[in-house]
Amino acid sequence: MSRFQFVADHLHAFEVKWLCAVVEVARSSFYAWLAGADGRAA
Repeated sequence: MSRFQFVADHLHAFEVKWLCAVVEVARSSFYAWLAGADGRAA
């Protein structure tokens, strides 16, 4: 599991800002990863 997937899986319980700090990824990188999810699924 990637760190980005971990953040996405726990969005319902914690804030993105906190999750990204814990797993040491930039919020902008997480949102870029999230925006590209449709492209990766295709």
